[in-house]
Amino acid sequence: MGSWSGRRAAGLLAVVLTLAACSRGEVPAGDLQQSVRDGLATEGVELRSVTCPSGVASQLGASVVCQVEFWEENALGEPVDRVRIVVTSVEGDQVRYRLEPLAVGVADDAEAPSPAP
Repeated sequence: MGSWSGRRAAGLLAVVLTLAACSRGEVPAGDLQQSVRDGLATEGVELRSVTCPSGVASQLGASVVCQVEFWEENALGEPVDRVRIVVTSVEGDQVRYRLEPLAVGVADDAEAPSPAP
């Protein structure tokens, strides 16, 4: 199983994004995909593609795993092929969440590493 090293991986875990939930109580997959792309770009990491199988419920702790493909295979210090989106807070229709990169071969439900100090 992969361990996270390097500044980018630790910085990536700190990326927290805010989106508006739709009236169905979820952030749609298309909005998530764009937000993942934008969030990683703020860290200087460009994605070739991102695909979320569904939206994420606007409930604390809700999560979804999205497939990602980076232009640089080791853009985060090791090969990553998915990111888990975890809702960290919900205030009205504003949903905040964090991105947790998942290294190739790591299970979707693996615990996220702690960011480096």
